[in-house]
Amino acid sequence: MHPDLSPHLHTDECNELITLLRQCHKEHNVMKLFGTCNDADRAMRQCLKKESQTKRERSRQHAEEMKKRLRDAPKEQL
Repeated sequence: MHPDLSPHLHTDECNELITLLRQCHKEHNVMKLFGTCNDADRAMRQCLKKESQTKRERSRQHAEEMKKRLRDAPKEQL
């Protein structure tokens, strides 16, 4: 299972791959069940994974910055 494929949630690169997969599924209605669209699906999943890892790293860095700000803040502000 993959995340929501709405265009506003993903990069342009991933949106292109999502569009290619959807187009493949439309063109090969039955053959998609036999692996015709697997290459497009793998490429899309790889892109979504890379996006997820980037978001996770950005979130981790933000959390570290916030922890540091809280530790370094003067006691009066807390």
